[in-house]
Amino acid sequence: MNASAQALEEEQEQQRLAPLYLAGLRQRFKNLINRLTTGGDMLRQLEGQPDAADLAFLMSYVQAWHWLRNQVPEPWRGPMLSAFKGSARAFLMELLEHSATAEDFVLGYIDYWRSRPEGGLVQQQQLLRLLQSAGSEEALLQRVMTLWQGLGLYPAPDKKIYVEIAREERNRYDEMLGPEDRERLALVDELPDVPGKPAFDKLGMIPHMGCPQTCRHCMFIFRPFVKGKERAGELYRQVDELTESLLFTGGDLTRHMEHFYRAIREMRRIRNFAILLNGDFADSPKAVRELLGEMVRALRARPAGWPKAGVLLQISFDEFHQEVMLDKHGRLKERIPVRKIANIVEQAPKFPAVQLALLHKQNALNFSMDLFQKGVFARLAAELGQRGHRVQVLSSAPAERLKAHPLTGERGRVVKDATFVLAKYPDSPILLTSSTIDSYGRAELLEPGEAVQERDYLAEVLERGCSPGQGFDTDLMFWFNGWATLFSAVHVCLGNVYDGGMERVLARQRKDPLCHALADFDTRLLDFYAEINDDLPRLVEQASSPHQLFHKVTEDAAMRLHMTRRLLST
Repeated sequence: MNASAQALEEEQEQQRLAPLYLAGLRQRFKNLINRLTTGGDMLRQLEGQPDAADLAFLMSYVQAWHWLRNQVPEPWRGPMLSAFKGSARAFLMELLEHSATAEDFVLGYIDYWRSRPEGGLVQQQQLLRLLQSAGSEEALLQRVMTLWQGLGLYPAPDKKIYVEIAREERNRYDEMLGPEDRERLALVDELPDVPGKPAFDKLGMIPHMGCPQTCRHCMFIFRPFVKGKERAGELYRQVDELTESLLFTGGDLTRHMEHFYRAIREMRRIRNFAILLNGDFADSPKAVRELLGEMVRALRARPAGWPKAGVLLQISFDEFHQEVMLDKHGRLKERIPVRKIANIVEQAPKFPAVQLALLHKQNALNFSMDLFQKGVFARLAAELGQRGHRVQVLSSAPAERLKAHPLTGERGRVVKDATFVLAKYPDSPILLTSSTIDSYGRAELLEPGEAVQERDYLAEVLERGCSPGQGFDTDLMFWFNGWATLFSAVHVCLGNVYDGGMERVLARQRKDPLCHALADFDTRLLDFYAEINDDLPRLVEQASSPHQLFHKVTEDAAMRLHMTRRLLST
C-alpha cells in the first residue's frame, strides 16, 4: 500500500471512530449532569449547607467544568458539547467550553442571570437569592470556590493519581511474605490441622503478570515480576492432584501461551482448561485459527486413556476493553478493536473442542435487553453483519440478587449470563457472562454511574455480621514464582510452594482463621481494623461492594497479622 492510500485509509478510520468517541463522551457527560442534578448527588454532597438547594445546580456545573478539563481533550470539547447547544441550557454549554478557569465560569453564570429579566427559570431565582445572601459577586464567587475545594474532587490529573496507586500496589506486593506475613503464617502453622483430603472445584495459575492495555476499569496498575522464577513442571505435577478445573490468568497471556499448551499436554487429571485473554491477538482470522489450532493440537497430544479435556477460552469484551480513545499522538483508536473480537467469534465455531465465552462488565444496559441492542454488543453484531453473519441470542439469565441501576438507583435484575450463536453455526453456542467492577486500581477513578456496583449487597452483609460461604473465593491461585494466594484476594498469600512445600500451603488454607473470615464476610474483621485505624467509616462510604471493602481492610500485612491474632484470641 502506497503512502497516499495508507493516509486515506487512516483518515477513513478516524472518521469512523469519531462518532463513537463523541457518543461515549456525550453519554458520560449526560450521565454526570443527570446524576448531579435530577439524581440529587450534588445536593447530598452539600448536605449541611443551609442553602444547599439553591447551590446544587450551580455547583453541579462547576463540577462539570472540571470534569471536562479532566476527561475531554480540548479539541474535542466543542464537538462533544455541540449536541447539547440546541437546548435551553445552550448558554451553559458555551460557558463550559469557553471559560478559561472555573472562576470565569462562575462569574459568567452570575452575569448571564443578572442580565436576564427577573421572574425567569428557577435557576435564576436561586442565583439571585445566593447573591443577596452573599452580598456581592466576589463574595459569592469566593464561597462557591471554597465549597468546591472542600468537595475534594479531581485533586490531580488521573495520570498522577494512577502513579500513586501503582506505588501503593508495588509496596503491597513488595511486602508479600515479608516479616509480618511470615509471623502470621507461623501462628497458623501452630494450629491443629483440619483433616480431609483437599479437593478444589477449580484452581488458578498465574504464569505471568502483565498486560499492554491500560483499561480504565482494571484492578491492576502495578504487576509484580514473575518471569525467570518459573518451575512450571513441578507446579503442574502438584496442582494436577488437586482439581479437575484450572484457570490460567494474570492479565493477558497472549505472549505466554506455551505454558497453557504445555499444561494441557502434561496435566492428566485436568478436564477443564480455562484461559483469560484480552483478544488483542486476533489481528486476522488466520491469527485466531492458529491460536485455536494450537489448543486443539495440545488436546490431541494428550495420551490415550487420559480423561477427555476441553478448553474454555474467555475473552474480555465490554465498554472498557473496546473503548474508543485517543492515543499518545492524539489519534482515535479502539483500545481493542471490535473487529478483533468479531474475528474470534467468527472462527470459534470451527473448533468445537474450544468453548468461547465473552466476559462483560455490568453497566446500565444490563438491566434490559438493551444489552444486546446497544453498546459494545451492538457494535459486534454490526461488524459481524457486515461479514454476512446474523447473531441470534438464544437465552439470557438474570443475576440472583437485585442490583441498583447505576444511573437511576432503581433496583432490578441484571442480565448476567447469555448464550448466542451465529445463524450459520446454530449448534455452536457462544457464552456471554457479566460481572461487576470493584474499585481497585484504575477503577478507583471510574465515575459513579459507569458500572453496576454492589452497595445494596454491602449493606446486607454489614447488617448480617457474617455470611457463611458468600464471601471471598478462597480457592488457591498459584503463581509461577511459587506464591500461593487466594483466588479472589491475591494480596493474601499462604506461602511459597517452592520453599515451604505444597502440603504446608494446603494445611494453611484449611485452618487459617483469616481465610475463613474472608470466605464468610465476617464483620469482626472490620472491628479489628477499627482498633488500629480511624478511617473505617470513610472506607465503608466509598466501598463499591463487600468484596472491595474486605479487600481494602486486609491490604496491609501488619493489619492481616493483627486480625489473625484477634481471631485466634476470640
